[in-house]
Amino acid sequence: MTLKNKLFASSTHFRKNLQHWLLPGNCPLCAARAPRGRDLCPDCERSLPYLSAVCRRCAAPFHHPEASGGHCGRCQKQPPAFARAEAAFEYAPPVSQLIQDLKYHRQLYNARILGQYLAAHLETRNHQLPDVMVPVPLHPARLRERGYNQALELARPLARRLQLPLKPGAVRRIRATPPQTQLPRKLREKNVRGVFRVDTDVERLRVAIVDDVMTSGHTVNALAACLRKAGAAEVVVWVVARA
Repeated sequence: MTLKNKLFASSTHFRKNLQHWLLPGNCPLCAARAPRGRDLCPDCERSLPYLSAVCRRCAAPFHHPEASGGHCGRCQKQPPAFARAEAAFEYAPPVSQLIQDLKYHRQLYNARILGQYLAAHLETRNHQLPDVMVPVPLHPARLRERGYNQALELARPLARRLQLPLKPGAVRRIRATPPQTQLPRKLREKNVRGVFRVDTDVERLRVAIVDDVMTSGHTVNALAACLRKAGAAEVVVWVVARA
């Protein structure tokens, strides 16, 4: 990240936090008043696309929840490298708008909002917390272009609320690849094969991978496989939204 990008991102984040403190109750989606202490207005909050029936392994939305063992056909046929995935929302409006504005329009304050919702979802689950959190890394070239890693920005409020160690430098992306969204599904697995390298000792640790959206799941699965190969005892995936 260049100094210019760092200063821009920092000043944008500071201005939004200052505005939120001075003018509480401004919904970032519709600009309507929201209850004090809440980020979204009641109407926008009611429209959030919470997930209901999902695959117990990959969190894919279920059309037929009665599937064998609560697992989708894909996970039954080829189980992923991670133990399970957790997602707070389906990737649909207005959550998709918040994510896109965070990812492509430098609205970093959305990371705090989305991170808090993901933390609240995780607090309803009965699973043991991991030892460490690892955000999905960007390649250095992509990081310089964007100026920040949205997965890391989401992980920060999550780590604070859940009181978990955050290790943004634990894994590196060693090869630049085209964005997964630009590729057909059948090429996405090949696109991320061998792109990650673990640079931190994760032997016998339980690791949570953090990202904004899980679509085909190939990126987080490749990262999970890399962590398992490096000795991680268990890998789980935490995402804001599941497509």
